[in-house]
Amino acid sequence: MDRPPAPITSLTPELAEQLRGRALDVLSYLVKTNSATTYFKESDVLSRFRSALHLSDGSNGLLQAVDQTCSSKELFGVYHNNVALSVYEDYLPFISRFFEQPCKKSSVENLMAPGLPCFIAHSSGTSGGATKHFPKYRHPDHMSMSTSEAMKMSNPTSKSGGKNCIMYSLGHRQVVAPLNEDGNMDGQIPVCLMTSGVIRVSNNMVVERDAIYSTIKVPNCSSPLAVSFIPNYKSFLFMHALFALMEPKLETINTLFTTTCRDLCRAIHDQWGDFIHCIETGTIPDLEGIEQVKDDLQRFLKPNPDRAGELREIGRATGAPGWFRQIWPELRAILATASGPFATVIPKIRHYIGPDVSLQTLSIASSEAFLALAYDPTDLNLYKIVGSDDVIEFLPVDEPEESKYLAQTWNVELGKKYEVVLTTRDGFWRYRLGDVVDVVGFDPRDGQPLVRYIERRNMHIRIANEVTTETQLRSVIDTTSGLLGGVSEFCVCTDYRESVGRYAFFVELQGNLGKDSATAPAALHDELQKLNENYLRDSQSGKIGVPAVRVLKPGTFGDFREWKIRTNNIAAGQVKVPIVVWDEVNRAWLEERVMRDI
Repeated sequence: MDRPPAPITSLTPELAEQLRGRALDVLSYLVKTNSATTYFKESDVLSRFRSALHLSDGSNGLLQAVDQTCSSKELFGVYHNNVALSVYEDYLPFISRFFEQPCKKSSVENLMAPGLPCFIAHSSGTSGGATKHFPKYRHPDHMSMSTSEAMKMSNPTSKSGGKNCIMYSLGHRQVVAPLNEDGNMDGQIPVCLMTSGVIRVSNNMVVERDAIYSTIKVPNCSSPLAVSFIPNYKSFLFMHALFALMEPKLETINTLFTTTCRDLCRAIHDQWGDFIHCIETGTIPDLEGIEQVKDDLQRFLKPNPDRAGELREIGRATGAPGWFRQIWPELRAILATASGPFATVIPKIRHYIGPDVSLQTLSIASSEAFLALAYDPTDLNLYKIVGSDDVIEFLPVDEPEESKYLAQTWNVELGKKYEVVLTTRDGFWRYRLGDVVDVVGFDPRDGQPLVRYIERRNMHIRIANEVTTETQLRSVIDTTSGLLGGVSEFCVCTDYRESVGRYAFFVELQGNLGKDSATAPAALHDELQKLNENYLRDSQSGKIGVPAVRVLKPGTFGDFREWKIRTNNIAAGQVKVPIVVWDEVNRAWLEERVMRDI
């Protein structure tokens, strides 16, 4: 793997001008392309922009106006001064048209970008747990370079016939089927994860042919495509692990996120004997959620006593690191996002893979857009901002939250923290992503900023596809506090002590433990399911377990504040106990003070 050049700490005038020219070209394309959309013509958010371009609301003349009266630099000036920051609620009245019954093509065609979307990405919201939806459209190659690069990185080509285990889903939550003027269905638009949709678009996979895809096995992949249609998380893990174990020449494992990789490791360890039996006999077990694809799976699993014998001789993992390298001698890399909240499980993964297998990150991506690609894949939190597909701007976290304070790729400051703001190919304008990054350098080849991911601007906790906010965590504690005898303070972290990840609530009580405290974990689970639909779905599919409740010694949080003041030499008034704890040092400190688990 070629290493990138060392980052530079400041831009030359030539690089700054290159960045400016690239951003202006992208903006010009986006304005000219998306100006004919319903959102552009009707949105109140863009009324000042339309007026500044001398257009009345609903005018169709923007293409001509931009082509004849605005240079790219002039257009950027108009854009900068007249487009305010936006949030999802600005788009919701328009995007909700996709989910009206019936969905009329005339209402959704050219809604956010030209034509109909290829898919609609769904994501959890950062408030209230409501799902957000992002229509995603097909774009020309020169506006899809980050997508192409990410796809290339996620499925590397082996020079010696090795295989990749790529753990992605092709399932969908629902299908939107717009009706034309005659009342006939005109296309099918899957509502799915961003990764699912990108894979579908990149490989021209339409939902109408899913039954055919289930019968296919891509030559360089260990798992047949049928595994990608399994909705149950444990069964999904089992089948990917089974087909990966069948392949002695496995070279890479791509789990998208480190938390999924950790679950895969645990599944292989815990069910080792079951895997050997399946490989030896060529049988697919009766797992939950595989009924519709079991025959398709079975055709690719033939008895292999020799491979079963090899695995039996290797045996289950011992205390020594590097077990996976014994199973797969040619394994060279684990591909998974490992920054931010996904960093906590890295030590566990490294124990399984050992020192000779690299853990590599690929990108910072969200349902809204690709933000950045790995600069050095072995540096798990160093990314290069994408400069070809969308306009990416930066809102300083220490400035007022207004568009006039936005910085550009060519004038961001080294060492400063910014919230990312996106103007996208898919019709979002100065959209607040909520992700906070730290600018740490620039690529000497083209000047693009290099960043490290810091956090969500509004902190949350996540194990699977859910996003649970601080407000929701406080709400569920308020509701169940009486069962525990009264909670005075609390915080939450991810807990991977069991086979399925769960939330761990560290609580300090006001007095004695309540007589009904044993019911508290189930009550917390129920309240989280009520508040957050993705938590409900993922817990029902086996991705999230019932929360743990860990009772701390009296006075623990006061001691925590004192400890932080003493060790960090900071003012007492600025010390807060975080609602969500990701830092391993803080977590370990709290765990030492647990009196009992419920």
